[in-house]
Amino acid sequence: MTPVLRLVCAAALLATYQHYLLPPTAPSVAAAPLTDRAIMRDIDASEVAYSAHRYADALEPTRRLTEKLPSQAMYFDRLANIYQQLGQRSEEARSWEGVFAVSPTPADACPMLGQAYEAAHERSRAIDAFERCLAMEPTNPDAMLFLGRAYQGAGRGEDARSVLEKALALAPDYSDVYLLLGIRNYVDGRIDVARQQFERFLELSPERRYEVQAWLDRTEPR
Repeated sequence: MTPVLRLVCAAALLATYQHYLLPPTAPSVAAAPLTDRAIMRDIDASEVAYSAHRYADALEPTRRLTEKLPSQAMYFDRLANIYQQLGQRSEEARSWEGVFAVSPTPADACPMLGQAYEAAHERSRAIDAFERCLAMEPTNPDAMLFLGRAYQGAGRGEDARSVLEKALALAPDYSDVYLLLGIRNYVDGRIDVARQQFERFLELSPERRYEVQAWLDRTEPR
């Protein structure tokens, strides 16, 4: 290859890769397309209102951000918290669904997804949500606790017992599991076993006697 041809090739390569070599220039807001400017306004409005706890003002710009930037889990997360503060629990649950769908770590939506459905009195959806959360973290005793409690509330006693016993095997000092298992055994007529579990709960969490005292009274030996 002649020296002249080498120079021509080098110039062509430089032109081809120049955009990788030069630092990018940030576009000005004024020069941005109208759609981009609208997004920037919504980002600012959402951030300012949410930081000031003006949740009603933060609602609409944040909702628009979930539509315009549907891959950004942070705006679904923020929207869920806004709906929670406004007492709109069904909408909160739908927003946590957005986090679950697009976040690289879907478990970030747990357990709030199921809790929002519970607060909205959507029991079957709550159970489904807790089941999905447990599937994401199958050895998480907290996920088992939430699912076991949901099963218990739905009258699925054996399912509740099964998942709670698994939680206890993984976390033998988890006081809340003893409380729920105690209630399950009381309902099933296993009064002596239930009392042992209520007493164990109290040993592990003595500051929470108020939560278990009524159950201790009910299971007091006569």
